[in-house]
Amino acid sequence: MNFFKRLFSSNKEEISNEQKGEHKMNFNEVFTNDYFNERYSEENIKPSALEGCLKMVEGYFIDNKIERKIKSPINHPLNLDQTIDDGFGFDLYCKAFNLSDGEAALFLALAFGDYLITNYGFKLYKDSQPEYPLRGMTLKYDKDGVLLSLYPFEYASKALSYQATFEELYEKIESQLKKMPKVDDLLKDFTGRIEE
Repeated sequence: MNFFKRLFSSNKEEISNEQKGEHKMNFNEVFTNDYFNERYSEENIKPSALEGCLKMVEGYFIDNKIERKIKSPINHPLNLDQTIDDGFGFDLYCKAFNLSDGEAALFLALAFGDYLITNYGFKLYKDSQPEYPLRGMTLKYDKDGVLLSLYPFEYASKALSYQATFEELYEKIESQLKKMPKVDDLLKDFTGRIEE
């Protein structure tokens, strides 16, 4: 079985427990392997598509004469935030090439996705039954059957509309990866809640 632990699923009780130094496990769904394989298909970012995304990001820095905060890799979260905060904005830059806001978000989503795949071992999946329109693309990190999920296209759209930053998401991911529970602990917690 695959156990889902969503990245930002928390409630006030969980936050107060964390502040006390306690960590209460929380997960949203339990999937069988068959259901997971039926719903999600692993995807690979095509090298040519990734190269195009990264060249657009690099071109943004060159054309705006902006020195990026992190020299390498170009798709570091701080650099991706710079494309939104410094200069005239990545969405306007893409419009100059007759590209839509959706394409600008896709470039940033793929660039950020590649960063997480390369540096943390996330895998990219296509969701055949997304809960929301911007969640057809999902990144998952698997730790012995416990999955951490995030939605790069949805997040890139939020970043482009100044509702979030890539650095904030990056920090949350690092924090969550350090405290991901084991399957046995999730099962104990789950069965304990059923008995209550």
